[in-house]
Amino acid sequence: MVARKRKYTQTDTGAWAADSAGINVAIEKNGILTRIDMTAEITPSATLDGANQADGLFRVFQNTIIRGGSHTYVTLPAEDPCGGAILLHYLNRRDFRMAGHPLGLITAPRRTYTPITFRYHFGARPQTLFGLDNPFDLSAFIPANKETSLQFVISTSGNDVMDDTVTITSGTYRFELAIVQGSDAEIRDEIAWQGVSYPLAAPTGMVPAWVAELFDHTATSSDYSTERDVQTGGWLKRIAIIEQDDTATRALRASDQVTGVAFKLPAQSEQLVRSFMDSYFNSHDFGSNSQADDAAPDFQAHAPHGVIVLDMRAHARGHSDYGLDLRQVTLGSSANPKLGFTITTYTAGDSSLILQERYLPNPFTSLA
Repeated sequence: MVARKRKYTQTDTGAWAADSAGINVAIEKNGILTRIDMTAEITPSATLDGANQADGLFRVFQNTIIRGGSHTYVTLPAEDPCGGAILLHYLNRRDFRMAGHPLGLITAPRRTYTPITFRYHFGARPQTLFGLDNPFDLSAFIPANKETSLQFVISTSGNDVMDDTVTITSGTYRFELAIVQGSDAEIRDEIAWQGVSYPLAAPTGMVPAWVAELFDHTATSSDYSTERDVQTGGWLKRIAIIEQDDTATRALRASDQVTGVAFKLPAQSEQLVRSFMDSYFNSHDFGSNSQADDAAPDFQAHAPHGVIVLDMRAHARGHSDYGLDLRQVTLGSSANPKLGFTITTYTAGDSSLILQERYLPNPFTSLA
């Protein structure tokens, strides 16, 4: 026998509600969970053919948390304008080249709602070695079959978060699960077939352990001198950041605030990254039609400004799948790694939303 790989939409859904602190949906626990596609089916108060503010379609939640009985696996940086959801959308575009939504306006023969899909891929290999989609990636996973409970928790903002005039009337969150099922031996055979090699400290695999921070700016700074702690105690795959201006009724992505970023290792007196931000901003796939500045037809295919991704797997230390091994560093110690920012412009309300994608050893002693 071999491990079974299944993809299906579960029955339980979540109902959108304005300013909710917790829309809780139970995730089915009948296998090892490698990916969730969460689709928000949003019904707006008008057709969106004449109104949709910048990134409006993606502001359908503040935060999503995937929490088991033993561990919080996934979280996002959360604040009222829903920048965490915007950040996840652009990570999806980077990792999967997925638009995430159809044409926004709602007119026949389209449906009466607009579906926006957000992908939560728990492993480190979103594509196979041949560049194909890899939904059953066992480089890391959520051991749903071992958890006493598994909750997908959604927090939202008000119904006016998308646009000044078009509000959210209703919405449904649906969940498509990618799972691997089988005996311990069958799952281990599948891991070997995929060519996955876990660190010695993780004999039963790796699980995601994301950490998120909302960093409100307080002043300008030079030479990467504004610092934030990097979480220690696990492996760090990458750091994703979205820069926001406190503009009008909803924050907008900005490229004029943080103009430089550094990744500092004080214990080695070394900086793995020390860069101006333009090359990072411009390295993304082009933005979608939910842009504030897409009126000029010769600039339709432009990179989304204000989005920064530091992939720590590209650096010499650590693991090719899981990144920097920071298990031996104590958070808050003099050796603690730091993010350094150069902040060129500052207005009260400006912020950085920071996501650290990390891994820890699977807390369970078996796979099945």
